[in-house]
Amino acid sequence: MTFPQGLPALERLVARELAQTAFPTAPWVAPLVAPDGAEALDCAIIGGGQYGLALAGLLKRECVTRIAVFDAARAGLEGPWMNFARMQMLRTPKDLAGPECGLPSLTFRAWWEAQHGEAAWEAMYRIPRTAWAAYLTWFRRVLDLPVRNGWRLREMQPTADGTLIGLLFETPDGPLLRHARSVVMATGTGGAGGYAIPDAIARALPPGRVVHANDILDLGAFAGERVGVLGAGATAFDVAIAALQAGATRAEVCVRRPELPRDNPRRWMESAGHLAHYVDLPDAAKWAYATRLRQIGQPPPQPTFDAAMAQPGFRLRTGMPWDQLRWTGGEIIVEGNGKRLVFDRLVVATGFTADMTLRSEYAALLPHAALWRDRFTPPAEQADARLGRQPYLDRFGGFTERLPGAAPWLGRVFTITNNASLSLGPVAASISAMKYVAPRLVEGVKRRLFLDQQESDWAWFLGGDHAELAPFNLPETVAA
Repeated sequence: MTFPQGLPALERLVARELAQTAFPTAPWVAPLVAPDGAEALDCAIIGGGQYGLALAGLLKRECVTRIAVFDAARAGLEGPWMNFARMQMLRTPKDLAGPECGLPSLTFRAWWEAQHGEAAWEAMYRIPRTAWAAYLTWFRRVLDLPVRNGWRLREMQPTADGTLIGLLFETPDGPLLRHARSVVMATGTGGAGGYAIPDAIARALPPGRVVHANDILDLGAFAGERVGVLGAGATAFDVAIAALQAGATRAEVCVRRPELPRDNPRRWMESAGHLAHYVDLPDAAKWAYATRLRQIGQPPPQPTFDAAMAQPGFRLRTGMPWDQLRWTGGEIIVEGNGKRLVFDRLVVATGFTADMTLRSEYAALLPHAALWRDRFTPPAEQADARLGRQPYLDRFGGFTERLPGAAPWLGRVFTITNNASLSLGPVAASISAMKYVAPRLVEGVKRRLFLDQQESDWAWFLGGDHAELAPFNLPETVAA
């Protein structure tokens, strides 16, 4: 059995492994001055969650050093983990390969065992949500990643020559403009579009009587209440559990489908084959996978389902759409499929909408970006307007032009939000795919930077100082 060595010892090992795997270390990206006279970033990463940190760490290891990570949240609140996420543990297996991208000392397991020992790792079923958030904070610190918190991207515009992208941020110091040669949108599920309470539900009830599961909720407000939750996924079950633990007398998860989905082939797809090479499938195969996954839905993980069913006051209502709602002045009446339920408060847990038109930061990009509906026409039985709105990305996660040559700057913008799922894989934006997808995104950024400077590289190749052998004098030869 191994015993905890503590984080200081682990951090020394991280430094050693980084040094041992550092080759090549030569700086290679030439600096570029922005129109405002400042030095442009080689890459701006929008989003400081797990993907943003992984990408920043990999870029540093690839000697792309003029980078910055921008996140709208305060430090420690990036991503969902300490905001609207309410699960007790992650939904992926604990032995996943995540942001460490090949460096053993940077894994969650190494971080956990350094503090708690190997036996504690073996005893763990899945990674606690709060522990994952703490690990990401440590990962950011130990790699000294340049994260700027409180910076919210509002707009991106290319410069006149298309070599840079201007990024307008809302910051604590007011609007600020930065320029970058490449941009990665790593803003998670919310960054793919947004979420909202359906208008029909919102209009039927007084303010505060219906909330969205992805909001930061005052769970204490549920004490003593009867709570109705609309949704079939893990988030619906998580918020029902949280409401009951906060003192709700009853929490009922209402599912439109006649039965709760049971199958989840996404877990089967978490293999070295699919995770690495889904991107190489023909478009028809990608579309077929995506439409099938939409048809069958996704169940909550077994531990989440079991935890909910074990809660006194929990009820699962299948075949229960919310067709009509009304407020009596003291309670909420919900009717659907011939059934009638009574609640004090409602929670909508139907997830995020993947629609880039809802995000102002994509406004300049969307008129020129190719969408799947521009590149692929599915069979009639597989028609899906939502899928057609997803961007048609290249294998590196880069946006592509609808009309070739009309907006070449789009190749400088990459995304790993949920809008990448059709092009890169249904779990591309999750932790489980990071081992394969993050390095590919980094290759896309590096490729763009390298091709940008091919002419200056060639000039240096021909005329630069490449001496490897020191000057020397040959001894005089003696004539025969």
